[in-house]
Amino acid sequence: MDFVAVTGVNLFLKRRKKYFRLLVVATVSSVAGLLLVLSIRNDLLYSLIAHFLLNTVMVFLGFGKCGKKEFLENWLVTYLVVILLGGGMQWLWESSLLPQNYLLKAGVVTFGGYLTLLYFMQRKERANHIFEVLLRKDNRCIRLKGYWDSGNQLRDPYTGQGVSILSHAKAKEFLDAERDRIRYVPYRSLGEEAGMLGVTNMDEIVLMDGKKMVCFKQVAIGIAGQGLLEGKEYDLILHVSINP
Repeated sequence: MDFVAVTGVNLFLKRRKKYFRLLVVATVSSVAGLLLVLSIRNDLLYSLIAHFLLNTVMVFLGFGKCGKKEFLENWLVTYLVVILLGGGMQWLWESSLLPQNYLLKAGVVTFGGYLTLLYFMQRKERANHIFEVLLRKDNRCIRLKGYWDSGNQLRDPYTGQGVSILSHAKAKEFLDAERDRIRYVPYRSLGEEAGMLGVTNMDEIVLMDGKKMVCFKQVAIGIAGQGLLEGKEYDLILHVSINP
């Protein structure tokens, strides 16, 4: 249950932690919980330690040191998932809907929790306008996260193409300065009155929204300044015209 909870948080909040680390932390937490059950007879004391101390330590070890707001998000979502899974397990155990088989009922609760998380993840993705994106050029392809921004209405004044903005790190990883023709177009932003943005063409951008895939041919990609998009949940700011 603990592994399902921290994995769900990792997916839902896009923390991008390694699953092996989460598995180790969840296993240690489950063993510690079992030891608490065997050693503490006071129900109130057990509940306080299990729900608040053990859950806090599991979140800290699983997701590492971070800001107060992010830690609180991690803690609250983990706690909510644990409560929902535990409540579902208790309800199934006391009901006669399924045979009294612990593994069967645990599997049903886990699968139900997974479907619930998947549903809310898809809702959150749409609400945040974040999509899985494939960029293709020549024989190269890269998968990344793209943020659809209604405020990005930048166009190449020479071709009229809408310009999406790729992070500097991903551009360095994907583009080849010798093979890819980079042109410079003028732009304005809040932090800069006027500047020049390096732009190149992609053969296509593919947006994946669940099972739906939308392909845009011959699109312009601008290269963001170093540090502008690094550390965000997405690597690409999509032009307003690139929307499924």
